[in-house]
Amino acid sequence: MNYPEQPARQEELNTLQELDKINKEVKPMYIKIVPTSPVLPQMLDDDLSEKEERLLLTKCPTIHLSATTSHEHITTFLIELFAYYFELPQDKIKPDSDLVDDIERMVWARELGVSFENVTYGRIFCSRDEDGNAVGGMEDRGIIIAMMFMLDFSDLVGIKEVDNAVDATFEAMDDEFGNYNDCATINDLSDLIYSVCRRIL
Repeated sequence: MNYPEQPARQEELNTLQELDKINKEVKPMYIKIVPTSPVLPQMLDDDLSEKEERLLLTKCPTIHLSATTSHEHITTFLIELFAYYFELPQDKIKPDSDLVDDIERMVWARELGVSFENVTYGRIFCSRDEDGNAVGGMEDRGIIIAMMFMLDFSDLVGIKEVDNAVDATFEAMDDEFGNYNDCATINDLSDLIYSVCRRIL
């Protein structure tokens, strides 16, 4: 049985508006700064022995962020880190290198066996329509960098989000620093990490 819709009362609308404000409120976030943990390169073949893996881990760049860490030190570290993590020539990565259009594109060129200029992007998680055409899904451009940020980046830079103030190095608001995914270049990423260093007491 269908019932006619009843208009919402003003009291209900006010309650919904208050709930919406609560959901949009900036919340505290607890940040812990720790020594970095070495991680193996992202595209590494699985056929290395334990000894070879341990040796490779010793080559992973590390940093321990503090209030005295300079922007230049962070930038140098990030250049070394991206070269190591993606197995790229370090001299090809500069402070203004675009994370996706330069660094990820070099990775795809190597993985696909094509020139840098001939890298093209496709779509993942697609379905097929009745004519067999790919529909939906998302472009795979940026996915390698996104996976780095999602899986390994907090270990590699030593910035962790924890559950409470007791375990935290400092408390911040959840919109205070922005997001790694919003960074376009190595310099943008350095700016974000340096802003965290400036909050360390």
